[in-house]
Amino acid sequence: MAFGEFQVPLDEARVVVLPVPYDLSLSWLPGARLGPQAILAASKELELFDIALGIDPSGAGIHAAPEVPIIAGDVRRSHEEIEHAANHYLELGKFLVALGGDHSVSLPLVRAHLSHWPAFGVLHLDAHDDLYPEWQGSHLSHASVMRRVFELGVPIVQVGQRAVSYASHRFIEENGIALFPAHRIQKEGLPIEAVLAALPDRVYISFDFDVLDPSEMPSVGTPLPGGLRYPEVVGLLEAVFSEKEVVGMDFVELSPNGMFFAEMTAAHLVYRSIGLKALAAGWLSGLAHSDQRQ
Repeated sequence: MAFGEFQVPLDEARVVVLPVPYDLSLSWLPGARLGPQAILAASKELELFDIALGIDPSGAGIHAAPEVPIIAGDVRRSHEEIEHAANHYLELGKFLVALGGDHSVSLPLVRAHLSHWPAFGVLHLDAHDDLYPEWQGSHLSHASVMRRVFELGVPIVQVGQRAVSYASHRFIEENGIALFPAHRIQKEGLPIEAVLAALPDRVYISFDFDVLDPSEMPSVGTPLPGGLRYPEVVGLLEAVFSEKEVVGMDFVELSPNGMFFAEMTAAHLVYRSIGLKALAAGWLSGLAHSDQRQ
């Protein structure tokens, strides 16, 4: 009931959830275009009150926007539509939470945020580095998105990666990109303080669901073993929202495959993140809660 059904009109909302049903650049399992509506549908079964946060995040005012129109077969025009939609809501002063879609949608979303925020870094949670110069002949691929973001002059901090090419590893070292790969996290624990130290004061969060282990998130286009656990990523997000100013978020690459628990996990994580933003921004005072399903 959180944001798929219980929502406020746009002019009353602080938070806009923007569905971006785009997967024109996927290179393996298709279906990420179905992710946004799956998350919205699952969100209808969430409790409005978040017991861990002690608040009802929906009290901040959440509006689920219409889907961004995607131009079939036209990557550039589709990216333009995504950036235009994001700019529209940012111009209205809304905090934008985009639901992908494959990971390439982060590029037009970051570009839009750069038009409204003077400087920020990207916290990139993902099983992959996404730093290929191009992939399968496209420089706008989901596998190249963080290379394009880096070329915009935006600093990147990468967490949870398990697939990093040799060329990407050299690029990371040569350009001083902060990398906290999954294998090191599993041995040493998630170094939250080090991640925070690597991030600037303002942060855009780009969350690929395949950063989670497939045992918890099997419904992704490119699953890899050895991922992070749900409590780990929630703990990191709590710290980031507490210590940094988060200017926007995207959640990408959910590919529904009949495992409804994965869609519920995705919806819960999005709603928890909205709650963390509401607390950090002071949008809710005291215990704002609702025990009634709408």
